Amino acid sequence: MRLGTALLDCASGRVFDAAGNELGLRHQTREVLSFLSETPGRTVTREALIDRIWSGRAISPDSVAQCISEIRRVLGDVNKTIVETVPREGYRLVPTGQNALGSRPSAGPPVIAILPFDDFSAAPHKGFLSDAVSENIITALARNPQMTVISRKSAAQFRESNLGIAEIASRLGADFVVEGSQQYDGERLRITVQLIDGVTEAHIWAEEMDVPLTGLLETNSRISARIANAVGFSIVDTSEAKMSAGDVNALMIANAAQSRIMRNFNRENLLVNLQEQEVAIRDYPDSAWGYLGQALALRNGLRHGWIEGDEDAARERMERLARKAVALDPNNFMAYLALGRAMLFNRDVHAALGAFHRGAELNPSSSLILVGLADAMVFVGETDQALDVIAQAERIDPLYGFSVAWTKAWALWQAGECEDALDTFLGCPSMPVAAYKDLAAIHHCLGNKEKAADAIGAYLAQNPTYTLSKIKAESAGIWTAPGALDRWLAAMEAVGVPSE
Repeated sequence: MRLGTALLDCASGRVFDAAGNELGLRHQTREVLSFLSETPGRTVTREALIDRIWSGRAISPDSVAQCISEIRRVLGDVNKTIVETVPREGYRLVPTGQNALGSRPSAGPPVIAILPFDDFSAAPHKGFLSDAVSENIITALARNPQMTVISRKSAAQFRESNLGIAEIASRLGADFVVEGSQQYDGERLRITVQLIDGVTEAHIWAEEMDVPLTGLLETNSRISARIANAVGFSIVDTSEAKMSAGDVNALMIANAAQSRIMRNFNRENLLVNLQEQEVAIRDYPDSAWGYLGQALALRNGLRHGWIEGDEDAARERMERLARKAVALDPNNFMAYLALGRAMLFNRDVHAALGAFHRGAELNPSSSLILVGLADAMVFVGETDQALDVIAQAERIDPLYGFSVAWTKAWALWQAGECEDALDTFLGCPSMPVAAYKDLAAIHHCLGNKEKAADAIGAYLAQNPTYTLSKIKAESAGIWTAPGALDRWLAAMEAVGVPSE
């Protein structure tokens, strides 16, 4: 049975790659996979798995979830389309080329992945533009509903990859791949770009152009229109604002700061980000990037207790910076992300929802915006809608990091789907300790007292000021979903969070 790029021996549960090499699975995990393969496309309950594999013995709910996570990891099933979770029931194995009903999936909008551009600039200018070229093409294309564009975060994982285009397209679920290069000499920028079929690797369209730096956004808009035309669609070729060299510099600072905090989500990195964004605001006061970057950093610091001093002043500065960013660049989706995050933290939830929706209109290919929107929806009790938004984020960001999984696990906990919440949490290998309070709540929901205590202990070791009184003060007026805050407080008290 073909599962993604792998082949499964259904009798033994052994899995082999395309070259015939066996992919390592634990014995128990092989048995789970073999059992699922007996009824492809049909749901197998957790109870049936436990009865078959563990002979009905009392086991931790984690045991099944860990086997499923191992299968997905080995198969590269990051989007969970091969081993599907069926809420409240169990799991379903879907062989490649089939959906849950055993038929070919219906045709949908073409999926396009824009890979990071190679940088052939000379040493003094190498790295200056970072991913500005490819990222702006993503944003321009993503605004058009006729196509689905893979998020920058997932595409960036194939930077300087040795994999072929067909393999990259398969892992991203893309029909077409765009790759290219950039070369900046301090005055002009040379861009080469090509559109490639994700299956045949045939080159569909290619072009090379030289432009001044200030013409970068207009050039990206033209490139996006030509890519769209090549796959059979037309988009409005609107004129974009010019980008100054100072704006590019501020953007590069923001990108570096965002990358650092996503790699290692902790107080030290956040404080470095705040300092860097202060430099961007000082040196490039007409660019939105420094303002929005510091607003986002302040919000994270306030949320996790990493900001010392006058909290009210920090809250006011956070929202003022975000509003300044929107005023400077009303077409910058990241400015609306910062504004939405600031408003949400300052208890203006419905205004935050409006900001997130506007950001999603400007760039539907940003999982950051979609996660922000889903967070706000969970707070107001629109949990099912939030899970739909998260599913959209998973489609456009199939190799997402911890942020999508964190919000999904929280939403599933609020929906009472605690087994699926645990499956989601454990399926993300990069979850930061900052998320362990959610893990504690999930384990409490499932009756795993020792694991809940371990999780909250790890969280409190890094966040010793987290108390029940602080939760009440921060969540009042924000977390309005009926009964959710009371349930959270009860869980936190039960797992050992102190009162004061």
